Amino acid sequence: MRALIRFAVTAAATLFVTAAALQAHEGDIPLFALEIDSGAVFVKEEGFGHGWRYGGGLFFRTGHRMGVEILLESFGVPVAPGAAELPAAGRMTMTTLLVNEHLYVLTRGRLLPYALMGIGFTFLGYRAEPDAWPQDVTPRVFVDRLALQIGGGLDVRVSSRLALCGRARYNLVKTWMEDEGRTGPVRDTDPLAQNMLHLYGLELGLGVKLAF
Repeated sequence: MRALIRFAVTAAATLFVTAAALQAHEGDIPLFALEIDSGAVFVKEEGFGHGWRYGGGLFFRTGHRMGVEILLESFGVPVAPGAAELPAAGRMTMTTLLVNEHLYVLTRGRLLPYALMGIGFTFLGYRAEPDAWPQDVTPRVFVDRLALQIGGGLDVRVSSRLALCGRARYNLVKTWMEDEGRTGPVRDTDPLAQNMLHLYGLELGLGVKLAF
């Protein structure tokens, strides 16, 4: 986790320097902005429900039509008994450090639509309902994995510094569960031999972007 935080700080500093080197008035895409985002998430895997997500981060313009956002988001959804071969109902949590590239269709005007693609460093958790987990069964945990991000959005400029943002994005996570207490590195595990879970989440969000 500390290594990822160092990576995020380094990437943010690099992107800030890149953005600052661009012309200050090249279109209406901000050079640098603070983002706050929240909305609904729907997980595709059978037995996994839907919930609310929230997040925040930074946006940097890196070219005439390009920008990069570094966003930290989190959500939780209910898990039904039997889903992912779990013997008890519970709740899955997912916290993701996102690095997404934005490609803007328009660079001027109040409406700025864009497509996005990126990756996410995903940290998953699971907690069974109180007293629901059988005492003779070893606790199970998710394996943290990378996730592909695909989607699009629209920035609606209210002023030169403030925009309202809407987006739809697929968070494509493939992972598996294992017994708690793994002693070896995850690279020694063959993913093809696991009961792979497709935790593909459709994320719908509304937020604000404050430019500096």
